[in-house]
Amino acid sequence: MAHDPAYRTLRRAHRQFGVRATAVAVGGFLTYVLLSSFVPALMNSSLSGHLTVGLALGLGQLVLMGVIVWRYLVHHRTHITPVVRGLRGLARQQEAARRARSSADPREGGPRRW
Repeated sequence: MAHDPAYRTLRRAHRQFGVRATAVAVGGFLTYVLLSSFVPALMNSSLSGHLTVGLALGLGQLVLMGVIVWRYLVHHRTHITPVVRGLRGLARQQEAARRARSSADPREGGPRRW
């Protein structure tokens, strides 16, 4: 199964999305940390009442994670799930063929009865 082109496509699609999502998440968090470390005056400036830029960006981290999770679900549903269904069908066909061969020829590793 690992040599099937569909399986390789599945792995590549899953890996590429994972790398992009991780880069966006880490980039957003790192930007927030660097801004709070090197530009504290900007982070402490008030937007409205007690809401500061730093607090708004911190809450933006939650929104960013929500968007990444949502995109993961959409990506999984549109790119991963159809390929997995096809591979499952292929695996079931191969298993059925293997069982048919082993039941037709008892020397092929069928169940032994003593």
